[in-house]
Amino acid sequence: MSKLLELKIRNYEKIIHDHNRANKRFYDELLVLVRRCEERYKSVVKAPDDSPEWQAIVLKQTEQPVLSFRSRKMGDMSAREAAKIHQAAVELYNRGYPTATIAHILGIRVSTAGRTIANYQRQINSQNTVQSHERTRQLGADK
Repeated sequence: MSKLLELKIRNYEKIIHDHNRANKRFYDELLVLVRRCEERYKSVVKAPDDSPEWQAIVLKQTEQPVLSFRSRKMGDMSAREAAKIHQAAVELYNRGYPTATIAHILGIRVSTAGRTIANYQRQINSQNTVQSHERTRQLGADK
């Protein structure tokens, strides 16, 4: 596997790790705010909309981390770059990565990764069918 592809995989894993850490911190802080509200009003549901505790919860919810990845179109790339992306997608597929993860690692649309994998599977199936017919024909000729 190329060093560039390994770097893309490590970058993807770092993005996921950082997001998970930020998400955990967000929910820990939100839980503290909910507990403060419950201490004062016995329930978040009973808190007045204009109370500082409820307002803090509402404000905190706007800070929830969002996980996002690039998703370029193949048409936005040079033919050479697109060919490399296709090759990398097949390599990642053969290593067992799911389609969405392949798309996120390579910075392409999930639909593009899906089409690439489907085309690769059709190509492999076609090659296997041709080889199977060749073996059948050979066995028939050997009789």
